[in-house]
Amino acid sequence: MSKSPLSLRVLAVIGTIVVGVGLGGCSAQAAGVVPAPDASTPAQQPTPTTIPTLTSPPVPSVPIGDARLGATPAPTVLAPTRIAVDGLPVDMPLEPVGVADDGTMELVPDTDVAGWYRFGAGLDEPDGTIVIAAHVDSLTYGLGPFAELKKAQPGQTVRLTAPDGSERAFVIGSVETTDKTAVDLSSVFVRDGPPRLVLITCGGDFDYDTRHYLSNVVVTAEPAP
Repeated sequence: MSKSPLSLRVLAVIGTIVVGVGLGGCSAQAAGVVPAPDASTPAQQPTPTTIPTLTSPPVPSVPIGDARLGATPAPTVLAPTRIAVDGLPVDMPLEPVGVADDGTMELVPDTDVAGWYRFGAGLDEPDGTIVIAAHVDSLTYGLGPFAELKKAQPGQTVRLTAPDGSERAFVIGSVETTDKTAVDLSSVFVRDGPPRLVLITCGGDFDYDTRHYLSNVVVTAEPAP
């Protein structure tokens, strides 16, 4: 989501979570580092793109070493492979992502591919939050499907596809565009509690000096009845 000015016209059209690349971008961190993943979570190779960290209330640090250096693996979490939002042009593949060395969530560089936070809940789990984030745009890859998230409405259905082709549906309950410094991600990256789905991307105004979006678009959904 870091982006050099493509053009004032294009950025005006974008007008739209939390993900950034290299020098500035869209940070999915608004409340500090991502809460620490369980050491037992099976490790997968993350992508190199990271999200800048913003200052906020303290949350646990991430023991990257435990996950990457051979901790005893737990049963494999069922990873979603695709996401689609009914009524919006959002239908894109998912790749598992983890945590960078600085404690921030990693993202897929390609704006047409979203990242599923592999230390959170999986499709087959009855509790916890499934977190999915993607870049809103990129100088290299252009405008991504998650630029449409700001248009989502409560009641719309989000569908996650499993490796076997089965789907799990969620119904959107809220769509918020919030200043990054006001988002408490410790309440987003939750591995217990009621099951839910949280989608995040950049939003709001674009700061040309810092090359960051100033807000996050956060969509929260609950399992469909």
